[in-house]
Amino acid sequence: MKRRQMLRRMGVAAGFFAGSGLVRAQAFPDRPVRFVVPYAPGGSTDTSSRIVAEKLAAILGQPVVVENKAGGGTIIGTEFVARSKPDGYTLLLSPAALIANAAFGVKVPYDIDKDLVPVIGFVDLAVLLAAANDAPFKTVAELLAYAKADSGRTIAYASAGVGSLTHLWGEYVKARLKLPLEHVGYKGSAEALRDVMAGNVPLFSDVLVPTATAIRAGRVRGLAVATTARVALLPDVPTVGEAGLPGTECTIPFGVSVAAGTPPEIVARLNVAFNEALADAAVKQKLTELGFLAVGGKPEAYREVTTREIAKWRQVIKDSNIPAP
Repeated sequence: MKRRQMLRRMGVAAGFFAGSGLVRAQAFPDRPVRFVVPYAPGGSTDTSSRIVAEKLAAILGQPVVVENKAGGGTIIGTEFVARSKPDGYTLLLSPAALIANAAFGVKVPYDIDKDLVPVIGFVDLAVLLAAANDAPFKTVAELLAYAKADSGRTIAYASAGVGSLTHLWGEYVKARLKLPLEHVGYKGSAEALRDVMAGNVPLFSDVLVPTATAIRAGRVRGLAVATTARVALLPDVPTVGEAGLPGTECTIPFGVSVAAGTPPEIVARLNVAFNEALADAAVKQKLTELGFLAVGGKPEAYREVTTREIAKWRQVIKDSNIPAP
């Protein structure tokens, strides 16, 4: 009799806690939600966050306020969320820098596995290869021929900076195809793009935005996009597979995370809401116009992406002996 009573009480207790979790998820959110973007306002990443935040607010029934906390190479905003109260009311646009920093083993004031919990894959941003208009090659095929014509020749390529994922992609292409490329790092894409447009550097490894705008304006030449299918912003630019760089596909992933310890039912509620927002036709169209691909999916899928990408770029860093930034 005592055993039956104990089991009954345990069942009631389990039901109570399970039920309280359900009630908590149903009540969430009951006040505004902060969406922390670790970049300065006005950029394409910031804009994409605001597009989705507007739709997310309608779904959740509460304001979703985008807060820009730039600085420290996205470390400031990321640490702010990692140290925030784990209640689901403070979200992080997880930057690609999380992957690069982890791949290099950069010391940061948080552990992405212990201090952050993934909510969803947010957007992917394509990488591309561009060339100055006065470069001695107009296509990837001509680039390959130009490189082979003189075994002692080196070809400079620009990126947004040492240790950026676009830098690592350039080194990946260099090693895979045994190209005589020499990296020139800049302090951001805008500075690098100006030098490429001026003809000071012949090649440019960058993300789709803002370089796609310069390509469309005829100020630089698009050689290839590192995607499996052509992108809407640059329908005339071939993919890396079409252009002669097979196996070098690369997109830069962004996600959404919350502080570790956030109740699983709240993470699940946010995941459902973000999936609905990212699947909205108008949202997807606006993101496409900015050069982003809406992702979505389960939290586990985003975790798998980050784990895979960290391992991939860590190997590239090792193989190419790239020093930490």
